[in-house]
Amino acid sequence: MPHPSITAETYPHKAAIIMGESGEIVTYKQLDERSNQGAQLFRSLGLKSGDHISMMLENNREFLEIVWAAQRSGLIFTPVSTHLKKEETAYILKNCGAKLFIGSLKLAEVAEQVLSEATGVEHFYMVGGIKPGFESWEEATDAQPMTRIDDESNGVPMVYSSGTTGQPKGVFVPPADTDVNTPHPLVGSMGAAFGFSDETVYLSPAPLYHAAPTALQHDGYLPGRYHGNNGAVRAGTGAQAYRGAPGDPQPVGAHYVYPHAEAAPGSARCLRCEFHAVCHPRRRPVPGGDQGENDRVVGAR
Repeated sequence: MPHPSITAETYPHKAAIIMGESGEIVTYKQLDERSNQGAQLFRSLGLKSGDHISMMLENNREFLEIVWAAQRSGLIFTPVSTHLKKEETAYILKNCGAKLFIGSLKLAEVAEQVLSEATGVEHFYMVGGIKPGFESWEEATDAQPMTRIDDESNGVPMVYSSGTTGQPKGVFVPPADTDVNTPHPLVGSMGAAFGFSDETVYLSPAPLYHAAPTALQHDGYLPGRYHGNNGAVRAGTGAQAYRGAPGDPQPVGAHYVYPHAEAAPGSARCLRCEFHAVCHPRRRPVPGGDQGENDRVVGAR
């Protein structure tokens, strides 16, 4: 279950990311090179292992390229919900101790508003264009070498709750090992439970800032941990869910449902709820519904 950089050596031209609406493809070679450039930029800015960054992005390829750049740099990264406003976003940036923030031109309204509020953030970048006070992420990374940094380390996410019962709360689980090729402890059990293999294509219709899509795309599940598989991402900020026979997903409600072969005809189980139940044993999946904020959160910061 190798790091994407290892997959890039074996399958350099295989698709790692496919954008569902545009059809844009990022190969493993490109993902490896771009994440290296992001890591080089982080180091050039003085960011070291254990430092924190944050980003507010719609579903796009840059999201995953930034995540993998942070991962191989040993950084803690926090994706911010695209539905949050200035006060909530500024609170998260301050609370997590972010030194760098990456926004999006499509979500520039909130990104611009937090410029004066995000005390402690030293660097502001934007994807897809720029606004005053932001530098271009694409231009900055394009100027960096595609080689690996000398001090790679295993970075991990820190995701925040929605804060419906108070301020958003950060959930942080330290990495099991500093080696960048260390898979998440649940890789084996999750892969077996959902039948992941090196030919699996994972459709991610939900917003990538959410805990389950972030973990499935980064924490050792997809892409790359199963040698040579890829992930298809639905662009935008809203969620679209699917159900149906294996290999034939169909739109439904607000979850990504993955039909099990042993399930009764027409039934399906929610991948997101199952993921939370496995990762957070004290949580209980809500049949047909979302996870409530009254659930206990393991490792809340």
